[in-house]
Amino acid sequence: MQNADVDLVREILADHEAMKQARRSFESQWDEVISTVLPRYRKFKQDSNINPGEKRTQEIYDSTPMLALRHFAAAMDSMITPRTQRWHKLTVSDENLRESPAVRQYLEQVTNILFAQRYQWRANFASQSGESYISHGSFGAGGLMIDDVLGQGIRYRNLRLNRLWFSEDAYGVVDKAHIAWTLTARQAAQRWGAEDLPLAIRNAIDRNDMERKFEFLHAIRPRRDRESGLVGSRNMPIQSVWIALDAGSEIVEHSGYRVFPLAIGRFYAADDSAYGYSPAMEALPDVRMLNRIEKTNIKSAQKAVDPPLILADDGALESFDLRSGALNFGYLNERGEQLIKPLDLGKNVPMGINYADQKREAINLAFYVTLFQILVDNHQMTATEVLQRAQEKGILLGPTMGRVQSEQLGPQITREIDILSNAGALPPMPPELEEIGGAIEIEYDSPLNQAMRAEEGANVLRWAEAASPFIQADPNAARVMNSPAIVRGLGRVFSVPEKYMVDEEDVQAADEAAAQQEQAAQILEAAPVAAGAAKDIAQAQQIAGSAQI
Repeated sequence: MQNADVDLVREILADHEAMKQARRSFESQWDEVISTVLPRYRKFKQDSNINPGEKRTQEIYDSTPMLALRHFAAAMDSMITPRTQRWHKLTVSDENLRESPAVRQYLEQVTNILFAQRYQWRANFASQSGESYISHGSFGAGGLMIDDVLGQGIRYRNLRLNRLWFSEDAYGVVDKAHIAWTLTARQAAQRWGAEDLPLAIRNAIDRNDMERKFEFLHAIRPRRDRESGLVGSRNMPIQSVWIALDAGSEIVEHSGYRVFPLAIGRFYAADDSAYGYSPAMEALPDVRMLNRIEKTNIKSAQKAVDPPLILADDGALESFDLRSGALNFGYLNERGEQLIKPLDLGKNVPMGINYADQKREAINLAFYVTLFQILVDNHQMTATEVLQRAQEKGILLGPTMGRVQSEQLGPQITREIDILSNAGALPPMPPELEEIGGAIEIEYDSPLNQAMRAEEGANVLRWAEAASPFIQADPNAARVMNSPAIVRGLGRVFSVPEKYMVDEEDVQAADEAAAQQEQAAQILEAAPVAAGAAKDIAQAQQIAGSAQI
């Protein structure tokens, strides 16, 4: 390696050690979350060579926390990034440009391309984003790598927190990350080519030891020194360096990105740390207590169902047979009294069950499971009640899930647009949009945002209900209401697809056409009368002229 590369490796490794040290206090809590809530994950302080698939549920006596986490991730997916609807669109801040047909058409085309690319089977967005929501619920942070695979397009990959370290810039935005990767010699050759690999990996390939594993560190950070006018991957705003840790800490790849390629969100903010807190971390006391209660309940129930027996102190009773239908002689005295009785234990099993149910409810509350069931509990609701329930959900979920939207989905969409634009996959930008530098805004339209907007619809419905008696008394009062605007607004509140609503311009054109047809009909209807009147006038003029002669 050149001296510059040696200095760069030393700097990155020292930086990596500092990043590991900065989050060490979190890892003990995360390990406990894994033990009790997410046993399929490897612990943070566990050796990477641990056998995959080994049983890790020995100390778990109740599956409520695991199921609550699963429901939490599913609800996050359905509330923020549902596969069945467009959960965001693109817009511009300038109101005049927003109404421009060319700009609107361009933004709609770009949005369609984004969703088409995102949900291709090769992209793997749906499954990987779901895994990131698992991480949010477990550890309070989750991240996606949005990669540009040559010849295949955008590829998404969830980054597990035990292999991801990150830090923030001066404004609280994640701008630096280190990722630990384990690649076999075969995988490394597929990525970089065997001839460009360090000697240790080339030797493994030469010995046909293709599945030998090697550790790599991928450092992604803002580039500090950029040369003006120089074009190339080593002068891009974001620096990317791959280091083969098991092969002499040599640099395998030094390149860059135009835009930060990771989308990392935090669920709850933590004091003086880039990492966050999670529902699982908050619920840990209840999770621990529930496991202990269930362990005790199991023992109590076993004692109640199969209690220990009390035997008389008689040598003749030593061969007591507990098998079904067995005959035991000598266990009645001369008065017909039993010489053996069950020891009466386990009377307080119901109390233990009730206490366990309280802990289950607390855990479900921590994972928002109870909140997600707001609209499910009662199917006999009016439209106003539905909107009120949705409003409650939006108010309670907005501060937390909204943070995931802004921190994870915003950088993700920015990176996607950069990849597609550089690949020439986007349509030409309208000149008026180019004049303002192509500044595009993201407008989220997920069920979460619709729930947050439900207050408007609920107020409108309450207003219409309260105004009904006055409109009946005085029909002129209905003129206060802008009925077309109300119907259109309620359609958006109830998430009615735009294709089911007639565009305002089309409505106006239809009204104008109807007015023209009505005017033409009136003219045709008045034509005979006008013709008769003209005839009468002509005859009158003729008679008047004859009279003068």
